[in-house]
Amino acid sequence: MSGRSRRLIPSADAPSAPTTRGIVASPAIRLLAGAGTSSYGDWLTTVALVVLLYRLTNSPLGPAGYMLARVAPKVVGPFPGGALADRYGPARVATACALLQAALTASIIVSANHQVIWAIYVAVALAQFFGAAAQPCYTALIPRVTTPGQLGRIQGIYSALGSSSLLVAPALGALALSITSPQVLIGADAATFAVAAILVSSITGVGHVTRDAQTSKRFSAGIPIVMRDPTLRFLAAAYISNAAAVTAVQAVLVVAAAQRFGHDADVGWLYAAVGAGSLLGTLPVIRRTPGRVTTLPIAIAAVVELAPLALFVFATALPEGIVLLFASGLGATLYQTRGVIGVQQRVPSELLGRTMAVIRSAQYGGMLLGAIAALALVQPLGWQATVLIVCAVGATFLFFTAVSETGHSSP
Repeated sequence: MSGRSRRLIPSADAPSAPTTRGIVASPAIRLLAGAGTSSYGDWLTTVALVVLLYRLTNSPLGPAGYMLARVAPKVVGPFPGGALADRYGPARVATACALLQAALTASIIVSANHQVIWAIYVAVALAQFFGAAAQPCYTALIPRVTTPGQLGRIQGIYSALGSSSLLVAPALGALALSITSPQVLIGADAATFAVAAILVSSITGVGHVTRDAQTSKRFSAGIPIVMRDPTLRFLAAAYISNAAAVTAVQAVLVVAAAQRFGHDADVGWLYAAVGAGSLLGTLPVIRRTPGRVTTLPIAIAAVVELAPLALFVFATALPEGIVLLFASGLGATLYQTRGVIGVQQRVPSELLGRTMAVIRSAQYGGMLLGAIAALALVQPLGWQATVLIVCAVGATFLFFTAVSETGHSSP
């Protein structure tokens, strides 16, 4: 994968990169608008569904089961999504995924109205599979709609939209749930997926793509790329460990809000705190595209995300919980934005979808582990012990990964 040995040939099916004198060109605006719209709707649905299922089941197993249905399909979704994006174009695949998500999300309303709980879990699982398949597509689209000098800004704005959706949408959800039903929020989410499909579909065929005569066509071509690069290896490990901890907290957050802070709807403010921290974490890369991304800043920021999640167990008032989750969200975005830019800088366009599929699959694998841990431990041990155990295991995994990387880099 050395840049010195790679022979790059312009793609015959894509024009040159769009010229940009401002922050973004028109295709980038449509990409950001589509991704941002669907992100806002997705977080409305997350808040609505954890509250809905907690009320329907009157048990912490309801939202914990939802988190399992939400994350399990994501582990495998990025691989077909990334492979199809590299073959047929990321905009086409992302558009198809958004349309399928819109239909599946709308079906949840019918199931909720008839209290068919198993059907809600099935629709969530399928919608999340297609959502995961779309993620490598969005990442692969970003270098195609901008120039290398603007890469940090576009990636930063893309991350900021996701972070702001986590800040704004849960707060709106918490307010809306006091005057309307969760089904209304779920319907709004279905509409956002349809809007995203319209916007992203117009991006087909734009951007700069490179072709390499030596490029592997294997479905799993991204795996050796990640495994050979120490920074990408650590990034994948951080996604596994921290995603497990975050998901475990998410699975019990509505329970914590009800038991510790007084009302289940307070979960919206806790999600919003994560979003506020995440939004602040995007500012450095928006201001300046990082140079060659290295492991150390990723490692520091990963710890900044993980430690407050463990400390959240000891929060006794809502403001304390908000501050801790704000700090965790800040650390998460600091390492994730730099890590993704590192992938985009290292990997040619024709392999970017499959390489990001590996990173996303690592993230979703961690989420699955966290959801399984929450489902298995929350009933016998309680939510506090569940969070502490998952955070401790994640910290241990990060430590040994860092030590291993140091050993590999030693002379």
